[in-house]
Amino acid sequence: MSFFTRSTVMRPNVVVPALLSLALLNFTAFARAVDVTVVPFDGSPIPIGAGARALGMGGAFTAVADDGTANTWNPAGMAQLERPELSLNGGWYSRSTKTGDSSSRESAVALDHVSAVLPFFVLGTQQTIGVAWQRQFDFTRSTDSTQVLQAQGATTANQGRSDNHVENVGAWSTWSLSYAADVTPTLALGATALVWNDQLTRASHNRRSASSTGSLTTFGLGSPPTLISDETFVSTQEQQITVDRGISLVLGAMWQVAPQWTLATTIKPRYDLALTIAKQDQRIFRDATSGAVTSQQATDTTRDATYTYPTSATVATAWRRSDSQTFTADLTWTHWRELVIDDGSNTTSPISPFVSPSDFADGYALRLGYEHVLLLPRVVVVPRCGLLYEGLPGVTAAPDSAHPELVNATVDRYWGATAGLSVFQRSLIYDAAVQLRYGNNVGAGVDAPFDATATVLGVTVRAGITYHF
Repeated sequence: MSFFTRSTVMRPNVVVPALLSLALLNFTAFARAVDVTVVPFDGSPIPIGAGARALGMGGAFTAVADDGTANTWNPAGMAQLERPELSLNGGWYSRSTKTGDSSSRESAVALDHVSAVLPFFVLGTQQTIGVAWQRQFDFTRSTDSTQVLQAQGATTANQGRSDNHVENVGAWSTWSLSYAADVTPTLALGATALVWNDQLTRASHNRRSASSTGSLTTFGLGSPPTLISDETFVSTQEQQITVDRGISLVLGAMWQVAPQWTLATTIKPRYDLALTIAKQDQRIFRDATSGAVTSQQATDTTRDATYTYPTSATVATAWRRSDSQTFTADLTWTHWRELVIDDGSNTTSPISPFVSPSDFADGYALRLGYEHVLLLPRVVVVPRCGLLYEGLPGVTAAPDSAHPELVNATVDRYWGATAGLSVFQRSLIYDAAVQLRYGNNVGAGVDAPFDATATVLGVTVRAGITYHF
């Protein structure tokens, strides 16, 4: 039953308590009255990606991948490297959401990627190994919403109001080991194995704090109607999701079709992560007139779950118009219906508990990039720019706040533009980039209440430094 459900003798109609739980937690399954978990992605279940250079090219880096971040984009690209290198990247992230007259904004500074790459030549073949730590998913987000609660049963009617606040922090990170080799003079293959484990990464957990306050009035449907109860409530929850273990792969290939033309592809097979979900809940109802406690409940639970991330594949190309100009394009397909979370009793979509995972359509992302090499007297300067489109799984807005279960799968569309700059000076490369990412009428039930959508603007500023030995 819902966390708010009390004695059915005292409260025959339990629909409104279930709605209160939905308004607060965003993961109580209304239709089945069970407790499920939604992974609170920051508006995008796509991994963050690594490197300021790739960001500046709109993420269209699969057919280039010639630096220490290649393990993320295409491990086969590491075979191009001729010198050992160390790289470090971090970023500033800001995200603004607006729904109607309400808006919110949050920002954070975080380390994204640290890697070491060692190329070597054995048996006549160029080979490279690399190791990296990377922040894969970020969960920083806060939302505020107000929900009008209305429901009617055979003998009673309920009405009320709930003001809710949800705060998400944390990230999921990995350690990875990569290997690449030239199979032929024009073809390179590579693979990256990623290990997901909070004890190893020290940054593979996220915490969700939620609070809700409001009022709830129950009437008997007699003639005339009679007041059964008039109450206020306060509800809080702390939930932490920890990644205990998991292994995933990135398989890549890069083919030098012609001196100026490269084709590349990567495949990321579906993988499972073992999670621990710990929750603490407290609910207190008081009489609206006297302030006396009418009921209260506190729970502390821990359970295991399996999170499945779907298969994705990318095809990409890079065209070097000259030694100074490069144009790139990436097209990525993701099998979003494979995105599920199974806690042993329920298998649901992390996007919404009200939509079957099989209802979500395959997603496509298109990224375009350009960079121009400028040879100056003492340094090499490389400006770059990019564009991107992402079609991500989402749900439609519910017809009203009292029926959050009446939603369907849809595609949330995001658009973006990027710009970046690199400066090469002797053995050091300094990179910086900025990305603007915009979505309109997106995020129902996540960035907005169940019956509304949001306008989302994300700003990422990333900087990195690479040292070549």
